[in-house]
Amino acid sequence: MKINIYIISLLLSVVLIGCDDFRLGDSFLEKRTSTDIPLDEVFSKRIYAEQVLAEAYRSLPDGLPQENRLSYGGLESITDLSTCEKSGGGLSQYAGNQLSPASDLSRTAYRLDDSNKRGPMSGIWTAYRFIENVDKVPDMTNEEKQIRKAEAKVIIAFHYSQMLRYYGGMPWISHAYGPSDNFKTVRMTVEQHVDSTVNLLDQAIKVLPWTFSESEDGRMTKAGAMALKIRVLLFAASPIFNANEPYCPGIAADQKIVWYGDYQQSRWQRALNAGLDFMDSVRVNGFYKLVSTGNPRSDFQAGYFNRRNGEVLLSSRWFTTYQTNLWPFGEILYGQLNPTLNLVDMFPMADGSEFSWDNPVHAANPFFNSSGNMVRDVRLYETCIVDGDDYQGRKAEVYVGGRENKNSGLVRSGFGMRKFYQDQKSNIGKFYQWPLMRLPEVYLSIAEALNEMGRTNEAYEYIKLIRDRVGLPNVTAGMNQSEMREAILKERCLELAFEEVRFFDLIRWKRSDIFKSTFRKRGLTITKDAVTGKLTYTQKQVTLAMLWAEQWKDANFLHPIPVSEMNKKYGLVQNPGW
Repeated sequence: MKINIYIISLLLSVVLIGCDDFRLGDSFLEKRTSTDIPLDEVFSKRIYAEQVLAEAYRSLPDGLPQENRLSYGGLESITDLSTCEKSGGGLSQYAGNQLSPASDLSRTAYRLDDSNKRGPMSGIWTAYRFIENVDKVPDMTNEEKQIRKAEAKVIIAFHYSQMLRYYGGMPWISHAYGPSDNFKTVRMTVEQHVDSTVNLLDQAIKVLPWTFSESEDGRMTKAGAMALKIRVLLFAASPIFNANEPYCPGIAADQKIVWYGDYQQSRWQRALNAGLDFMDSVRVNGFYKLVSTGNPRSDFQAGYFNRRNGEVLLSSRWFTTYQTNLWPFGEILYGQLNPTLNLVDMFPMADGSEFSWDNPVHAANPFFNSSGNMVRDVRLYETCIVDGDDYQGRKAEVYVGGRENKNSGLVRSGFGMRKFYQDQKSNIGKFYQWPLMRLPEVYLSIAEALNEMGRTNEAYEYIKLIRDRVGLPNVTAGMNQSEMREAILKERCLELAFEEVRFFDLIRWKRSDIFKSTFRKRGLTITKDAVTGKLTYTQKQVTLAMLWAEQWKDANFLHPIPVSEMNKKYGLVQNPGW
């Protein structure tokens, strides 16, 4: 069965009827009431068992605007990279500084419950249900069963990696709990959470194939599991957890639930080892590499967009193909995820030099020269819709009165989101995927770990791999550790914008300075002289006021446990400051 399409068929809704449903939320440990199908029958055939695993895959998140998270908002809009220009948009909790344990879950960045069967607990429970029962399936070989179990373990580990990044240590779910089970547990320490997640990944890594055939593209692979291990260990090594003082005092900090309790450089070494192990495996097994055909702009686009491209290591696929009426794009059209000038200004000139509005040459032609040629890092033009760029078979008109500037919020900040959205013509009918993790993140994670281990000169090698692809020279030679750290964080923005990397980078490095600066974000107003056609660029403040950032408190680094979960009294301790 192809896992390419995670939209579960009607068969799945029948197959899963009668399964004891473990969920955090209003129906915690509630059993579904419907006509039961015996569990043995569900696992009596391979096709049914594979559908159960597909349901677990379906729980993996998608980063485009969606109803059950941020009310169709986008995670990057909590950072400096974008804003939400849609009236009444999905960032109200953050815009109004109303994030709290009592927050409406649909308006926060992460949900513990299983709304629409796409929450972490639903995914974890379904994955365990599969692991515990797949051995009963008569028409699968033992090798196939072991591989599928390993896939399910990576799904569980992915959800635990997300919980770690949003909450810190959380209770460990060890099996598919049923209504008769006594679910009484405590939150793990950060160390226990990290080690338990890594152990699950290590188990999967021993079993999974390096890659799958094209017909099974989208399944969890050994390479994907190794990459996720790097992400978990890099986050664990970062200052949010790896420090001599907690980010915020409180009971959870005292119990080491939200930090390790000390700083150890060995945690950076552990992340580095995982990264170098991955690179060793690539050298032996091949297949995974950056898309690089010699056309920098299209190669960058193909790197996040195309399936089975050797660059996407983990993905989710909520949709089969891109369609004109795909609802996340409707939200982008009406103003969700408008790129900020803050982001646009990060992209260097095509020769690698820094862009500056104080430079009169840059300010006169910030995007194209008089011949219409791009003057900036090509990634800018594939990340943002920029005035004058190719768009829908013509030139984009972002200026006041232009076609893109009328009747929608697509370019209210002066730019539109092009990544994934593209031009909403050339992508129609093509296969959809959301890249949960790409190879550039691995390269930059290795560079970061090398830098934190005092091996700054070696970090250049991994940054160069990424910049070579887009025709840029490497970052400035001779940087010290602090300078390199900033360069790596910036490179992660340029390469991985709108892929939900920036938010967690700011969290793990405790960058309250950047969060505080985002309560007033910058945009650009472009006017065009009707006679001469000359463009004038005026910086502006975008309308969304992020009081969450303006009234920043360090408790914000990790999200509060919802009060609805605290009230169930099965062992949760609230995060400090909440």
